[in-house]
Amino acid sequence: MVLDDFRRFEEMMNRMYGDFWGRPSRLLLPSGERESLLPAQAKQPFIDIIEGDKEIIATAEMAGLEKEDISINLTSDRLEISAETKKEEKKEEDGYIYRERHSGRYYRAVSLPSTIDPDNAKASYKNGVLEIKMPKSKVIKKKSLEIE
Repeated sequence: MVLDDFRRFEEMMNRMYGDFWGRPSRLLLPSGERESLLPAQAKQPFIDIIEGDKEIIATAEMAGLEKEDISINLTSDRLEISAETKKEEKKEEDGYIYRERHSGRYYRAVSLPSTIDPDNAKASYKNGVLEIKMPKSKVIKKKSLEIE
């Protein structure tokens, strides 16, 4: 329970920092991402979260990436999306050399509004839009308990 509260606090701090500075704080990212992200290069993809009766659907704008560049991590209450891309283009024609390099990093973590079943989630990527469908976990209904 304490870990869940800390994750929610961490996400809130990341949102506040990002709203103010326009990028995530390196100090507030998970340690695995902290070392590899430079604030000027880190991009936060825009994410829409839609909660339905049976599932949560997240869509993220990830234009210009290949699906192999994207990594998704799920827990029962959290979604993390990261991506890294490196491309190099080189053309040689009649003594003229053209070379262009491009690299980019993306990272976004969000707390989910309900608990999900990460084992049955599905993701698709088409035309620069990543869609993740996450079925909700079965909610245990409230049960009254009589005192003996």
